[in-house]
Amino acid sequence: MAVTMSCGEALLRLLEAYDVDAVFGLPGYHSVELYRGFKETGIRQITPRHEQGSAYGAYGYAATTGKPGVCLLVSGPGLTNALTAIAEAYSNSFPMLVITTMNQTHELGMAGGRMHELRAQGDIICEVTAFTHTLLDARNLPQVLGRAFAVFSSQRPRPVCIQIPTDVLEGPAEFATEPWPQASVPAPEGATVREIAALLCGAHSPMVVLGGGAARASAEAIRLVERLDAPVVSSCAGKGIVPEDHPLCLGFAQPFEPVQEMIGEADVVLAVGTEFAEPDRYFTDEYKIGGKLIRVDIDPEQLMAYSRPEIALLSDARLALAAILEAMEEIGTPRVAAPGAERVTAMKEHFDGDLCEDAPKHKRVLDVIREVLPEDTLISADPAQMTYTALYHYPVRRAGCFQYPNGYAAMGFGLPFAIGAKLGAPDRPVVCFTGDGCFQMTVEEMAVAVEWKLTLPIIVWTNGGYKVVREYMRSKGLPNVGTDIRNPDFAALSQAFGGNGVRVQSLDHLRQALAAALNADGPTVLEIDGDAPWLM
Repeated sequence: MAVTMSCGEALLRLLEAYDVDAVFGLPGYHSVELYRGFKETGIRQITPRHEQGSAYGAYGYAATTGKPGVCLLVSGPGLTNALTAIAEAYSNSFPMLVITTMNQTHELGMAGGRMHELRAQGDIICEVTAFTHTLLDARNLPQVLGRAFAVFSSQRPRPVCIQIPTDVLEGPAEFATEPWPQASVPAPEGATVREIAALLCGAHSPMVVLGGGAARASAEAIRLVERLDAPVVSSCAGKGIVPEDHPLCLGFAQPFEPVQEMIGEADVVLAVGTEFAEPDRYFTDEYKIGGKLIRVDIDPEQLMAYSRPEIALLSDARLALAAILEAMEEIGTPRVAAPGAERVTAMKEHFDGDLCEDAPKHKRVLDVIREVLPEDTLISADPAQMTYTALYHYPVRRAGCFQYPNGYAAMGFGLPFAIGAKLGAPDRPVVCFTGDGCFQMTVEEMAVAVEWKLTLPIIVWTNGGYKVVREYMRSKGLPNVGTDIRNPDFAALSQAFGGNGVRVQSLDHLRQALAAALNADGPTVLEIDGDAPWLM
């Protein structure tokens, strides 16, 4: 007699068919059936120490592999523990497949005091997913997974959640474990492309703004700004799409008033894959775009956000920029009033890029770090003060090399994201930038880094509290309340987990310790005291 697979077993086969080779999660009472037949697959199980680490790890894995990260979550607290990290992936447009369980079908909505019970679990998770599906019939699973991977491949990538009641998970599959075809990305419409090309070629003082939506269009973006001879600025997520040492690149510069004025005075602004998000301006007021705005985005809602566009093009960024370049070739050479490189050089003389009082100290450290790290290093950066300085003072030359929780801006991102990124690309250097407050939010994941013997330098800047908030409170005339914290010895804490730990004593010591950490067997915490005399 033929053996029928359970829905949980068939789900694993389908995941393999979609080229999933790793999942992040903590098995729990309601989710154990997800692991029936698991050892017969080629999928790796990564077990974090908190479900937030599951989702952040899946997010980091997606960043280095280009594939959706997958996390398996138990119902109730497993899902709610992971929610912050899922929201971060949603805000920053990364693909993540969230598989979570539920109480049995006949128990749903009955308020029977069941373990892990939520009145409406789907209402919670649907706020931070492209869609959430409750699987009430196992036969629908192939179609639902097909929809999920269509989101990942053909539109603004965001998390998708499939929640499965335990009786459905344990029940028979009764469906073929074959993947559905992959959906293609939207291509640009020809007449709109020609209209954009004509507007760009007629511009006298054009500017280009690149966001994370253009991350896979680096070659086309470089060709376009050079063809247009236009200065380019990037969002946090857009760092490195055009190398930040390129003569036309201002890098992450939107927080600075002279650059905001430069964009506002441009006669044509081309914005590709960007939200003009508040963190990209470092919480300064929205600036006015006085010229004609061209929006290119894969998300139709973003085309009409922030400021009224002259032209809006719904398209994949790479296809759009390639088509615009081709159309510009047919029109002729743009005639700008002043060379773009001269405009960039003149602008850089108008701002020093210090957003906080410790920025000069950060710059000394960042300069040494940049000397040591290879060009392809991925930086996983927590929202700590040194990171804010690094956004404009740590130039990167490749897209995706600087990962920062820009939209949701949750502390604790750095370490678990870095772990997922390193697991996804074990031969690529990955380094975590964090602060004492951020690090303590997810420090338990050090155990995972040790368990997998990950070569992972973790640079921890300490200042005895939440200094970003402390300075903000002071700027508003508020007393310093709740922002001073007691720290452990972070180097010793790393050693207690089984990792390596160093308390940095000088810039030369940092240079040597970081070089050693890049070749260490396991993670290394490099603790930097922000008040140390050698930084003065």
